[in-house]
Amino acid sequence: MLMILIESEALTAAQQLLSLSRSSHDNPESVKTYLEIFFPKSSGFNSPSLSFYKDNLEGYYNFIVTQKNPLFLPNWVSEIIQIFGNQHINTTNLRTLQEWAFGFLNKFRILCEIRAAMWWWLMFNPYQEPFNTLRVLTEWYLTAFTGTFPIILGIDIGPSISISLLGIILDGLNRLVFTMPYLPSEGEKFNITNLSTLDNPALVNLIDKLGVEEVRIFRYLPSLWYKYPIPDNLREYWYNKKPEILQYFLKNYGNLGIDFLPDRILQTEYENQINHEIITTNINNFTNIPTHFICHANELLNNNVLINKIFKLSQMYEITLNN
Repeated sequence: MLMILIESEALTAAQQLLSLSRSSHDNPESVKTYLEIFFPKSSGFNSPSLSFYKDNLEGYYNFIVTQKNPLFLPNWVSEIIQIFGNQHINTTNLRTLQEWAFGFLNKFRILCEIRAAMWWWLMFNPYQEPFNTLRVLTEWYLTAFTGTFPIILGIDIGPSISISLLGIILDGLNRLVFTMPYLPSEGEKFNITNLSTLDNPALVNLIDKLGVEEVRIFRYLPSLWYKYPIPDNLREYWYNKKPEILQYFLKNYGNLGIDFLPDRILQTEYENQINHEIITTNINNFTNIPTHFICHANELLNNNVLINKIFKLSQMYEITLNN
């Protein structure tokens, strides 16, 4: 009985190890090396959850932010990036910069954690390589708050606060959502309780399918396109490749005085209008010439013709007398 019990326990332990091995194989984020036990992999950068859609009434640049606890830029920062940074529709460059900053700060945070852990291990000489390089890279930041906060039980909490601050920045970068071409304040916030008040039933069904509790909807014409001219390259794109977008804006917002046509088309129309006005003005001026002035001009012309004839006859008479 004892042997059977031991064999049963051994079999159970083997099955547990096998299941653990399978779960480790199926989950790529699981611990696979001894180094990862002490320095586990942190969560990587996650792209923001956005769902784009187009609607005959709301336009072609609408999107829904389904990111949980999203973080947005201030309006004035977003406006500067769009107007002076020329980042209106395509946010690929901003996303690349965001992901690069996240990766860089995350690696720096890991180095700071290693350096902070080495303070507790006196066996490592921080002034010998490679620890000296690690000290030079991180200690300027870890000791930045030294003396700012009180020492608790003989422990300086400045390095811990520095590392925590890095974690807050990383979390903010991971939740940051760019709202171009809209300003962040233009987003309409809806949740499960007030979703029924949304004036677009098709959009309500779409949000229900997404299965999220809270969303922010950006739709209609961006406010910056009222305030500033729409970029000419974007208008050229509409005119040459997406005429349906151009027709939508002209139909729904053409009475607002916003230039949706490219600059070259507007310049041509302006020149044609000026030429037409000049021709019309000249014709009107010609029709407004007084009648007596025209009659007087005709008399002068007739008198001039008569004088020329008399002069020719006198010349012929003189020639005859001489002969």
